[in-house]
Formats: sequence, structure tokens, C-alpha cells
Amino acid sequence: MQLISIIILLTLTVVIHSVWMFIVLKFINLNVDAVFRIVFRNVAIVISMLFAHLIEASLFAGFYYFVDAFKDWNTSFYFSLVSYATVGYGDVTLPEHWRLIGGVEGLVGALMVGWSVAVLVAVLQRLRGMSA
Repeated sequence: MQLISIIILLTLTVVIHSVWMFIVLKFINLNVDAVFRIVFRNVAIVISMLFAHLIEASLFAGFYYFVDAFKDWNTSFYFSLVSYATVGYGDVTLPEHWRLIGGVEGLVGALMVGWSVAVLVAVLQRLRGMSA
């Protein structure tokens, strides 16, 4: 249920952001079919981006679970995701001898998110070039 909720919320967020993008970039003169295709593509790109990040955080979670840093998968994944996203609530912490990896995961997550933003910007620039 959480996964479906995430996909719905993400889709609506991308649709709203895409509409905002069209207004800001003055793409109002595009026909409705082109706008629909572009919004759909943006949703697909962002959803695929989110899944790539979830897979990457799962890699760290698998490591934490494998080395018994946490006793169950849910805690391993939760810790990994808040570390990867650099939220770091602090309600779950790694054992002292694994703490460095948790910090590095935050750096890796920030780097991967930055890389994703760069890819998204390149896609949007290509879109703008095709529309100009």
C-alpha cells in the first residue's frame, strides 16, 4: 500500500511540477497532445529515478542486514533510506563499528540525487531545444 501511495503522490507531484514548468518556460503554445506526452514522459523519468534510488538504498540496506547491523530487513531498509536521503532522523542508529558506512551512504545519496538532477536538467534542456 505504501508503494502505491508513493507512486500516486509522486505522479501528482510531477504533473503539478510539469505544468508549472510549462508556464515558467512559456511552452503554452504547445498543443495538448504534446503537453500530455511531455508530462507523461516526465512522470516516467521521475518514477524511474525514484526506483533507481530505492534500489541503491536497498544495496546499503542489504549490506546492513547481511552484517547483522540490524535484526530485520525493515529496520535495515528504513535506516538506509533516511541515511541515503540525508534525513537522518536518529531514531535508529548503526552499531559503532559500522557508523562510518552510514555517513558515507548519506554522501553517496547526495551525489546520486545530484546526478539525477543533472540528467533531468539535460532532458528538460533537450525538450526546450526541441520546442524553441
